[in-house]
Amino acid sequence: MRVSKSEEYGLRLVMSLAVSGDQLTIRELAEREDLPDTTVAKIVGRLRHAGLVEAVRGRNGGYTLTRPAGEISLGTVVSAFEAEVFSSDFCHTMSPGDRPCVKSTGCGLKPVWRDLQSVIGNFLEGITVADIVAGGNRSHEPLLPVVAITHP
Repeated sequence: MRVSKSEEYGLRLVMSLAVSGDQLTIRELAEREDLPDTTVAKIVGRLRHAGLVEAVRGRNGGYTLTRPAGEISLGTVVSAFEAEVFSSDFCHTMSPGDRPCVKSTGCGLKPVWRDLQSVIGNFLEGITVADIVAGGNRSHEPLLPVVAITHP
């Protein structure tokens, strides 16, 4: 799985708003996360479009979360950026020159990538922004199934 800069920045900005507990301006968010104002404005626009943040108008305006951090999963934040591990055009993007994959029918990897997307999606949906702000999952149990592979 590859996490894009936009997804990473989106998670960081949502966490900053959660930690603040108050509204923050684009400039304040940019300073807290050491990002350019233009980048923060673009990411906040995506988060706003997804219904995760809202603008507060006025002289002391800024942005705030639309609901408590405990009600916002990491999966919801990541999905604001339309990220998928496996999409319907995955096989085409893995083929050189935009040619159809020679293994497009009967490929054993497609179900693996779909299952992986499901596992990662469920994992991210099970963690809230509040969990991360509070220091993450405190359990010592693995959050994802771990498979041990031994070689003869």
